[in-house]
Amino acid sequence: MEQPQKAYSIFCDESCHLQFDNSDIMCIGAIVVPDADLDTYKSEIKCIKRKYGILHELKWNTVSRTHLAMYDDILRLFFESSMVFRSVLIKNKSNIQAHSLGRNEYNRFYYSVIERLIRFSIRHNSDSVDSYRIFLDLKDNNGKIKLASIHNELTSMIGTDDDIRSLQNIRSHESQFIQLADIIIGAITYRARGLSGSEAKSRIVELIEKLSGYHLDEGTEPGDNKFAIYDFQPKKRNG
Repeated sequence: MEQPQKAYSIFCDESCHLQFDNSDIMCIGAIVVPDADLDTYKSEIKCIKRKYGILHELKWNTVSRTHLAMYDDILRLFFESSMVFRSVLIKNKSNIQAHSLGRNEYNRFYYSVIERLIRFSIRHNSDSVDSYRIFLDLKDNNGKIKLASIHNELTSMIGTDDDIRSLQNIRSHESQFIQLADIIIGAITYRARGLSGSEAKSRIVELIEKLSGYHLDEGTEPGDNKFAIYDFQPKKRNG
């Protein structure tokens, strides 16, 4: 008996992805949401923000002690929901010669990681009949140029154009789910970089580790259906 098709939306964001950001860590992550639950969770996140008087965009860079209770509520909502999280954590970014690559070469590397993340997200949700809408945080004006090639790669992997319904850039303030991804990958890079200067950020890291059962600077168990970190450590090339 053929299973009914399920539709998902994948919201992607990144942290420490810039070529010259003085960080040897990079993380790109995605929140995957069943379309059937999309409006419910969007409303619930907005409701939590309003409860604490927050109307602006949530960003890891602006995390403070004042709103820790709000982040607690939002993260507990995520872990109790049908949403899932996927990420690629890159350590030793300098080993890909990030500081010597030309801009176009580095962009190719960046978008290859995006592709890897989306493949990772689809592979862990697909029963061969699912369909997807994919939203990428708008990195720069070159982002639109790469969408067609990413789309071609993904549809080639899946085998049909119909399974990826759309692939588009949006700005983070337009999506509650990209903002949620920003908080989680911000916590992952904070932990992986060994930072500890912010009590508020450290408490969020501890909460996510408690709720997920993982240390955020390590990879997760293969096949985890809720919270997954693919730990990718490029090796130095000879010559």
